[in-house]
Amino acid sequence: MLTYSRLYFSLSFQGLSLYPIFTEPTAETLAERFFLHNVRITPIVDLRRNSNIMRTTIYSIESLLSFFKLNIIATMTQLKAVLGTTVDMTVYRKLRKLSYLTSYSHHGKYYTLNELTRFDSQGLWRHGDARFSKYGTLINTAQALVALAEKGYTLSELRRIVGCEVKETVLTLIRQNRIHREIIDGQFVYFTATLATQQKQHRLRMNANARPGAQGPDVLAHEVRASIILFVSLLDEKQRRLYAGLESLRIGRGGDAEIARMLDLDTHTVAKGRHQLLNRDLEIERVRRKGAGRPSIKKNSSDH
Repeated sequence: MLTYSRLYFSLSFQGLSLYPIFTEPTAETLAERFFLHNVRITPIVDLRRNSNIMRTTIYSIESLLSFFKLNIIATMTQLKAVLGTTVDMTVYRKLRKLSYLTSYSHHGKYYTLNELTRFDSQGLWRHGDARFSKYGTLINTAQALVALAEKGYTLSELRRIVGCEVKETVLTLIRQNRIHREIIDGQFVYFTATLATQQKQHRLRMNANARPGAQGPDVLAHEVRASIILFVSLLDEKQRRLYAGLESLRIGRGGDAEIARMLDLDTHTVAKGRHQLLNRDLEIERVRRKGAGRPSIKKNSSDH
């Protein structure tokens, strides 16, 4: 009876399949084994059957144009729906070909085309609640508006013009030395960082703030600051710290550094005063020393 201790394979000439040969190896079968071990057989694939696998989707830019002309502004969600895509970058690639703008309000939520905008004399335009600027972002818009202002802007004036909150924006501009600010009549006024224009803005602001009946043409900002410094010099250490903390709270973010510069104090001192006020960490002391004041009147028994 013939036994088969090993299983051998041979190449079929009818195709690419392999079939087993249940015989003892001969010189011919050993040669076939060597051939199969060293030769790589690659099947022929009909590429025409899979020709649509890598087909690139074509997104129509005309559909975006039609949507913008009808709606003027759009959100990213709307634009992706128009193009039939879920990828933001696909929308941006199409928008770059159309020259688009992003709103500086609503955290850049809205988009429009340059050709659809009608900017006013300050370079601003709005459609509904969405606001756009020829300067682009909110931070660039705020810097440009302050630079172009005849006498600078207070925070409330700038907020009214741009139509949204700008406190954090102007603080960023201050930290980056892109604008300058001063305290005038108890509030911050923001000026351009360009010195020559800044001085002109400052002069016009002071003339506009001049009060009828005041001695002299106007009350200069450095004179107001000098008066505050004089007042602070009359306070003891604890009172100075608490007053500085109070002024820092009034200013808000960045107040510690601003008050420290103005009053020539350490920022940690200002911060400590601010924390004491917030935490009510205060010891109420007597205004008069014990025993001070008018002596008490003793009753005379003879008066009765």
